[in-house]
Amino acid sequence: MMRSTYLRSQSLRYHLATLSIFAFGLAASSAVSPAAALSSAWVPGHKVKARLVAGRTTPSDGNKLMAFVEIVLEPGWKTYWRSPGDAGLPPSLDWSKSVNLASAEVLFPAPRTFTDKSGHTVGYEGTLFLPIALTPKSPGEAVSLAVDAHYGICKDICVPVEAELKLDIPAGEAALAPAAALIALDRVPRPQGSVIADDPVLVRAEALVNGDQPKVVVEARFPGGEAAGAVYLEASNGQFLPIPDKVSDGAGGSAVFEAPLGADVDLKALKGATVTATIVGEAGASFATFAVP
Repeated sequence: MMRSTYLRSQSLRYHLATLSIFAFGLAASSAVSPAAALSSAWVPGHKVKARLVAGRTTPSDGNKLMAFVEIVLEPGWKTYWRSPGDAGLPPSLDWSKSVNLASAEVLFPAPRTFTDKSGHTVGYEGTLFLPIALTPKSPGEAVSLAVDAHYGICKDICVPVEAELKLDIPAGEAALAPAAALIALDRVPRPQGSVIADDPVLVRAEALVNGDQPKVVVEARFPGGEAAGAVYLEASNGQFLPIPDKVSDGAGGSAVFEAPLGADVDLKALKGATVTATIVGEAGASFATFAVP
């Protein structure tokens, strides 16, 4: 799976980024020009700016590159995850104008929950790096990235943002991606079969849709028995699902989350769908899928 190919531990990311800086200093002192990290010009918007950056994920990756959409929000503003919660505009990225690009898969880092007058929403604040797994049509040749980005930002008001971002990636060696980008890549939730020590582990997940009180129940175990944690649900057919609340502690240090399926959920449409549960902890994140009977 592409996710497990690219993901590494966070401590390794910091270590590699430090090595990259050290190597850059040595090269500069000896008047040798190292391969430079790639970035586009900033495109400003209302209370936000965005650009494309690209680079290798580890020194051993050779010419394998990742791109990142970097979004910098002014203080107090937020933007949204792919499933925004009760309200919000998720990001939409159109790569069709790119050259020598077979596919561009967005790998969303673990989000957080915001609670305000619009309800419970899911997303990011500050600086966001969205990792993009690139597959060129002709590997080893130059790639010209062009993306029409559409996303929403919100503070007291919500504003749609559009930005056209372009970045040429020449054939040949490139530097490591920025350290902050690699940290964001490490925060992409891993599948249950590829979790590392910092990731939460799924204990059980089920949709109870046939009783008088339909709900989704997710039980997960967090490293070190941490008190903080969140679960987000997405239905394969696009059916809205609420954000689960923690309702109890389970056996062996686990936490139990429940999402009541009220009148705003179409139970008939939900039956037979697949649900993805994204489980976010303080230091790691994971995901799992399960079927609705």
